[in-house]
Amino acid sequence: MQTLPRDIHTTPAARERPASFTAPGLLALEGGTVHRGRLRGAQVAAEGDLIFTTAATGWGEILTDPSYAGQIVVLTHPMAGNYRIQPGELESAAVHVRALVVTRLVTPPDGPGRSLEEMLVHAGVPAIEGVDTRALTLVLRRGAVRRAVIRPLAGGPQPDEERLAVEAARASAPWESVDHVAGVATREPYLLPPDGPPRGRAVLVDFGVKRSLLRALAARGMAVQVLPPDAGAADVRAADADLVVLSPGPGDPAGMEPHIAAVADMARDALAGGAPILGICLGHQLLALAAGARTRRLPVGHHGGNHAVLELETGRVDIGAHNHEVGVLDDEALRAMGYRVSHRDLNDGTVEGLVHASGRIASVQFHPEGAPGPIDASRVFDLAVAAVGA
Repeated sequence: MQTLPRDIHTTPAARERPASFTAPGLLALEGGTVHRGRLRGAQVAAEGDLIFTTAATGWGEILTDPSYAGQIVVLTHPMAGNYRIQPGELESAAVHVRALVVTRLVTPPDGPGRSLEEMLVHAGVPAIEGVDTRALTLVLRRGAVRRAVIRPLAGGPQPDEERLAVEAARASAPWESVDHVAGVATREPYLLPPDGPPRGRAVLVDFGVKRSLLRALAARGMAVQVLPPDAGAADVRAADADLVVLSPGPGDPAGMEPHIAAVADMARDALAGGAPILGICLGHQLLALAAGARTRRLPVGHHGGNHAVLELETGRVDIGAHNHEVGVLDDEALRAMGYRVSHRDLNDGTVEGLVHASGRIASVQFHPEGAPGPIDASRVFDLAVAAVGA
């Protein structure tokens, strides 16, 4: 994870830009597959969990979304980087992806903002270009093992380089074994004022929040008190919230036992008349685990800006942004605790939302704050803010 500069400069005219440096590189998967290509961005090695996104835009959001921590992202769209990235598109102050895999990385014309490659170089993050990313995605969809490494080959071909790269992938830390939340969430509380007339106070527990989520709450008149991920129910009560938001974030929630216990306490407070709760993505998963349900790693993760979700009660379909490797299992524990499934993914039936019978707890697996694609799902925030004081 590398911090970005506060200002994003103007991309200079082509005649003033240094030539894009490329060198031979390879991508090796733990299952033994090796892809050769050209290294762009930072000329360094990387390792991580290989996932793909179907988003055709949103390079700035993808790079800086904390939920991509620990992952090498395959861009299925055949061309990347064809527009400049503006400061308002960044979801955090740092690049969190480990690397990118692209078919073709282009440099946009000069003008305000940064090119995708400039962001990669500054953050010290590599991209490997020249890989058939759609063919690679089909391999991943068939259940290929996902630990992978990217290595530069600046010195030319070396004996056993492919075998050694595959062994390095196999020796890398599994994504689910790492506490990614600790590396991306705030360590200190902070307060954001409402954008416009105040309507209430939200307390957000930060597991890896995106700026667009904070903006969505502030734009609806909510002052937002942001708490670190180790905040407990007592911290939330002390903040005197009208709404509690459990944020998105990276990693496998099944290993977050202290956070699950804290969320269970917050849920009990909400059901006893305390502030209602809205959980998003990782927050949704933690609420389900706190209710005694189970989660599992999905055979094919959901990443992109164009996923269709069905709202079961109304039959409404929203197209929106997804970014999750883990899904909540629809089992009896949820119903026993008063929850029902409110949303399902139309592609694979994954549970995409829960609501408690009391009306005081709701959660969604998708990202209503997502900006790269359609914003159909942003009404989730309207509903949550409307429930303040109810």
